[in-house]
Amino acid sequence: MKNMAFQFKQANEAEKSAELVAVLTELIALTNQALQAEFPPDKAEQFKQGLQQVLRELQAAKAAAQEENLSQVKSHLLQVDALRKDYHQQRKVSIWQLLFG
Repeated sequence: MKNMAFQFKQANEAEKSAELVAVLTELIALTNQALQAEFPPDKAEQFKQGLQQVLRELQAAKAAAQEENLSQVKSHLLQVDALRKDYHQQRKVSIWQLLFG
């Protein structure tokens, strides 16, 4: 996950389409890898659905980068960031849930 965060930061800082395509290709590969991970049974479907949404946005961003449409790339990256925040929030477990199940 740290590598995904690093690559995402690189994508946001990239200013040329060629750089973006390379970084987005790596992010897509990392997202596909994350889809293969084991998730808690009660949230597995939810997390996989979120990763699929992220994957679609990254693929759309890569297509936009290949067309040199940087504003569209940034729009897709904003969507990825929103999805990241949403699913990371859902992943958090409260102290009460840890104590009492």
